[in-house]
Amino acid sequence: MRAIVPVDSGKVGSAEVDEVRPAAGELVIEVAAFSINRGETFQLERPRDGWRPGKDIAGRVVESTSDGPPVGSRVVAHLPHSGWAERVTAPATQVAVLPDNIPFTQAAALPLAGLTALRLLRTAGSVIGRRILLTGASGGVGHYFTELAAAAGASVTAVVSSPERGQRLLELGAETLVYDVSDASGPFDLVLESVGGSSLPIALSKLTAGGQLIWFGQASRQPVELDFFNLFTGPENATIRHFHYTDGRDDEDLATLVRLVASGRLHPELGRIEDWSQTNVVLDALRNRRIRGNAVLTLQEETPLMDPKTVVTKYVEAAAAGDRPTMRESFAPDVVWTYPGDLPLSGEWKGRDAVLDEFLGAAGDLFAPGTRVTITLTNVIADGEQVFAEWTSRATGRAGGAYDNKCAAVFTVSGGQIVAVREYTDIDHTRRVLFPHG
Repeated sequence: MRAIVPVDSGKVGSAEVDEVRPAAGELVIEVAAFSINRGETFQLERPRDGWRPGKDIAGRVVESTSDGPPVGSRVVAHLPHSGWAERVTAPATQVAVLPDNIPFTQAAALPLAGLTALRLLRTAGSVIGRRILLTGASGGVGHYFTELAAAAGASVTAVVSSPERGQRLLELGAETLVYDVSDASGPFDLVLESVGGSSLPIALSKLTAGGQLIWFGQASRQPVELDFFNLFTGPENATIRHFHYTDGRDDEDLATLVRLVASGRLHPELGRIEDWSQTNVVLDALRNRRIRGNAVLTLQEETPLMDPKTVVTKYVEAAAAGDRPTMRESFAPDVVWTYPGDLPLSGEWKGRDAVLDEFLGAAGDLFAPGTRVTITLTNVIADGEQVFAEWTSRATGRAGGAYDNKCAAVFTVSGGQIVAVREYTDIDHTRRVLFPHG
């Protein structure tokens, strides 16, 4: 399979690597998109032997485990490495299932930056009414944290390099932008510092007495020097806390991020989306701070799901044409079809095979050999995942009677497939024509 591998200091290339082999409890995921984190640009400068980059990916499960999401599931995953590849392995504890309304490109931008922001907020504790100073705010972590903290009632001052890099932060809830940390108007109850070097002592000086500074990065790659006596000029009794984003369960926290995005309460900021053949170009842009938010690379274009009305229309038309493969594709594996009345066909038919082979197949045997059932779709009305369809069915019964029935059903569609059907029809007509002898 193909993967992105280090080839020179800071550079990468595409190469053939060994196919992944899942260990016990691991899934195999076909990667649709991955995101690049700034820390990975640092690692690529001096890559370890055998190491390949890639922490954040989204794609589909192609091999599962007994307790993992089923094959075909759309997922997002946070990996230790080697994610920039056609396929990856991941334990179920590093994976969350994606709903259909989150594209792979958005999902790929969630893991490291989103987990960091979520866990920073958790580390900070209650932020309602608190004044927060956030340095290095224009990256992925800054956007996520600003939106989460502002929604929780915090007053956020974001330090960015330019108005252009800060505009989106204002839209997400930041109250103030400054373009140099020294211009921030304190005091602040909490400082989140990710730049290091000369930035951290200045940010620390903005704290109120007894305040807290959470140190979660050093993007400048410059060491920090602190003067003990400067603490007496303002942030007396301040706490400096080192933060590492790995504190938490990835599957649970990824699921939280997914839920927030799906409900419109968190918005991944995609600064750049490119085909993975452009990885070197995007790496260069990220190093030189030409990307605001997250950078995402795609391996495949995601085919948009059919809307529920189209799914049902396509199914009924396939049934009319006797197109069994399309009928099968239209049903989810665990579909349930409910047929009314007290006939031999009545009741719940559970599972794709039972619906197609036992229910619909048995119904087909009730008609005269060699004759075709004529199905005509007359009406389709959709409301979200619920679709109401009406059709007529005409044929000759096995006993020779004319079958001419009006049918209707409420279909439930999820993920581009029919998951439930509740049919309504003239049971007396069906009994007279297709079951004349009881």
